[in-house]
Amino acid sequence: MLIKFKSAAALSAVILLSTLSGCADAQQRSTPANKGEIEIIVKEYLLENPEIIRDALIILKEKEERQSIVAVQDELRNDKRDYSIGPKNAKVTVVEFYDYNCSFCKRSTGWIQDVMKEHPNDVRIIFKELPILDRRTGTSRNAAKAALAAGKQGKYNEMHFALMAASDLSDKFITSTAIKLGLNMKKFKADMQSDAFDEHLEDTMILATQIPALTGTPFFIINEKFVPSGDTVALQNMLDEALAE
Repeated sequence: MLIKFKSAAALSAVILLSTLSGCADAQQRSTPANKGEIEIIVKEYLLENPEIIRDALIILKEKEERQSIVAVQDELRNDKRDYSIGPKNAKVTVVEFYDYNCSFCKRSTGWIQDVMKEHPNDVRIIFKELPILDRRTGTSRNAAKAALAAGKQGKYNEMHFALMAASDLSDKFITSTAIKLGLNMKKFKADMQSDAFDEHLEDTMILATQIPALTGTPFFIINEKFVPSGDTVALQNMLDEALAE
């Protein structure tokens, strides 16, 4: 943080220095202020208006966070192992990172379903399994693998939304849901043990660490902007802006 603070402060000082230097040059061409005098003015101004540094830090942080998302756009959008809804050439792409035990993820599921219904041609939704609560719950990772295994039989969406709606993610519930969906249980159970699923989940975990703002679930990315929560009002506003662009 200290490095960023110095960078932001320097940025503010440079901008202000340029401004004041320009003013001094325009207004006092006969007696231009020297560098030392301008630095004193800049220092005094920053001390009197420290919010400039705060605002610069905010702008710098937002820029860095957005750049981190742009840097991993290919992994976000083009991992063939991920499941998605909507056309690949959709105007807007929504990427969601979630854990099936996350209560805020569950609350925002209705918004996802509404978007699917209202914008079938303009919005693509990409699902990113991120079972970060598994150490505490003991069921998050297994639920993620169940969704992926159901996907192998064309039932990812059905299993995904069933898991999001459930408070019980036990093996018994997952098995009964798979049976209700008409899955081939022998294949389903074999796929649940697949090392490929473990690799997929680990890769998603690694991807998440490359996005500094992603500190929990749910985490939504809409094109190149993000909402680090399940705030459906903020999500809808950002989606509307993206659709209008």
